[in-house]
Amino acid sequence: MAVERDTGIKISNVVFMGIGEPLDNFDNVMNAIGIINNPKGMEIGARHISISTCGIVPKIMEIADKDMQCTLSISLHHASDESRSKMMPINNKYNIEKLMNACRYYIEKTNKRISFEYALAKDENDNQRAADELVKLLQGMLCHVNLIPINKIENRKIFKKYK
Repeated sequence: MAVERDTGIKISNVVFMGIGEPLDNFDNVMNAIGIINNPKGMEIGARHISISTCGIVPKIMEIADKDMQCTLSISLHHASDESRSKMMPINNKYNIEKLMNACRYYIEKTNKRISFEYALAKDENDNQRAADELVKLLQGMLCHVNLIPINKIENRKIFKKYK
């Protein structure tokens, strides 16, 4: 609201992400979404509100049960537990199997696609093996993969063929 006031530009999209995990502050995020979405608030449509999470499984399932129209984004970055745990320690608590089960539950309950965020890191997950693992993991799932180059990726073309 301060940005709108200071710039005169109408805000049309909101993303909950960044320093701190939005789903660790679940009640406040849900209240904020209610205010942002409300006609007496900012009146931003729920489909223009995104929640990005590292993968807090119980809260993903709670969002599914609320049948919210917001977009759910999952920071995935790796398709194997060993690799993902190195980059994302939350994987030690909610491994890929648990996370994918929660994602399938979300899709089944809401009939909405999930956006998977995949930060491409040179010599880590930018190779054919990683691409094949990702395709196998997400195959048949109602989802979108957002490839995020975090440094120059020479092998980026490997992922383009899976569009």
